[in-house]
Amino acid sequence: MSENERILINNLVRKVEQHENTITQLVKIIAATNRRITDEAEKQPQ
Repeated sequence: MSENERILINNLVRKVEQHENTITQLVKIIAATNRRITDEAEKQPQ
């Protein structure tokens, strides 16, 4: 494997890790939003 290929692979790995982190943050935001919606829905009179 050439040096350029190593650099390319390392860059791709770093980008995938960044995307994983972004996805994790978005899932946490969605979960928190769903909890708030559920809490508000439970407060509503039937």
